[in-house]
Amino acid sequence: MKSTEEIKDIIETILQGTDLFLVDLKVSSENSIEVYIDSLKGINVDSCVTLSKQLDAKLDRDVEDFELTVSSAGIGYPFKVPQQYEKNLGNQVEVKLQNGEKLQGILKSHSNTGIVIECEEKVAVEGKKKKSVVKVEKEIHFTDIKEVKDIVVF
Repeated sequence: MKSTEEIKDIIETILQGTDLFLVDLKVSSENSIEVYIDSLKGINVDSCVTLSKQLDAKLDRDVEDFELTVSSAGIGYPFKVPQQYEKNLGNQVEVKLQNGEKLQGILKSHSNTGIVIECEEKVAVEGKKKKSVVKVEKEIHFTDIKEVKDIVVF
């Protein structure tokens, strides 16, 4: 079986010139290969099938048999690459922090060091018993983030 890095290189070569990008690759000791892809425009089954066929042709089943699964890094799949942050700008996300805290808000921006989300907080207003809900932007460094996922809003 080829190494994870070799398989990753093959996938990235196949994806060159397309709007698709590799999100995650899992290779198990039981010869199971799981490939997760995405696109800034969204992804369809045909894209997964095409990549699966092209990758299958590049790997040699005669040398060693394997199970290959190619799928979309769909809704609820944790963000792994910068393109996922770009794709989800302006969308609702859930951020799990290293300290266990969870935040929900709109992804406003991302950089090499972290993200900015707009979320709602209850703030005490002087002269009022009830707290008011205000929108605040929070800058969160990647070192403080455990996981980020998109949220579907109905």
